[in-house]
Amino acid sequence: MYVTFLQAEKHAFATRELAEAVAEQWHTEHPDHKKEIEDLRAEGLHHVADSKETRIEEWPQSKWEALLPGGHKAVWQDLPDRRLVHQALAAYNPDGTVGHEFQSSRPVWEFETDSYTTKDAEWRVEERPNGLTEAWARGTSKDAVNEAYLRAREEALRVCSRKR
Repeated sequence: MYVTFLQAEKHAFATRELAEAVAEQWHTEHPDHKKEIEDLRAEGLHHVADSKETRIEEWPQSKWEALLPGGHKAVWQDLPDRRLVHQALAAYNPDGTVGHEFQSSRPVWEFETDSYTTKDAEWRVEERPNGLTEAWARGTSKDAVNEAYLRAREEALRVCSRKR
């Protein structure tokens, strides 16, 4: 099996061709990653740069199984799916003012489980221990995500109003 290191994350592939295809596409989609590695090396942080550098290593199955849960199930037999995912997040202070807002659209791999989705849109509101309330939406349809983001923001403001 072939383990691809992508920004310190490890992903196993059944063939070298799959591993190389993913690594090549990753480089194309993350052009700033090479600069980050160069900057780390310039600062003398070679061990950190090495841990973040994209590379492919051939591993025995037993090494993979010992390192990560899931064993053979965690080895990609086919090219993982990739979709353009739109995301939006607003973090509200307890008084309802926006403390932070973020929006992005980027290709996301199926193995990026925190960001990947096949849904047109989904949203949620979460209260954080630091007092912030987050309104979050993501999905593959920009229009649907915008609508979901509005709903999430409305709900987050309702949560904030209960805190006052």
